[in-house]
Amino acid sequence: MFKKIVVAFITKKFENKSFLTGLDIAQKFEGELTIIDCVYKNPSKFVFFETNHDKKQYAKTKEKILKNLEKLKKIANEKDIPITIKVALTDSISDWIVDFVKEKKTDLLIIDHPHLSEFENDHYEFIIKSITNSVKVPILLLRS
Repeated sequence: MFKKIVVAFITKKFENKSFLTGLDIAQKFEGELTIIDCVYKNPSKFVFFETNHDKKQYAKTKEKILKNLEKLKKIANEKDIPITIKVALTDSISDWIVDFVKEKKTDLLIIDHPHLSEFENDHYEFIIKSITNSVKVPILLLRS
């Protein structure tokens, strides 16, 4: 039923609850798990191109995130669940997730949605609404 499961972290802080839920579902249905940590790219100093400094900053950010995701990968590997980890440095989180889900023909999308300030909550609610309106797969929103 759920062979391709994607867990997307769309905020800076995330809890393991959505990862563990995705892990349990993947184990139950003998599926594969993809973990994505979505982070906004900081706008570059120059609008039309990225400087070497920008590229170094992106590389540092990506490396830091991958270090955290490797811990999750280790847990999945201990349970013999196929897992892929990705970091999405993007200008539009919702568009990136929608494109990824469609391209990979995902069966289930799990989105981590921790408690946030009112301003942040409004922003991430907009992201979630645009994702739910654009994809045709079951979506599980998990509040932390």
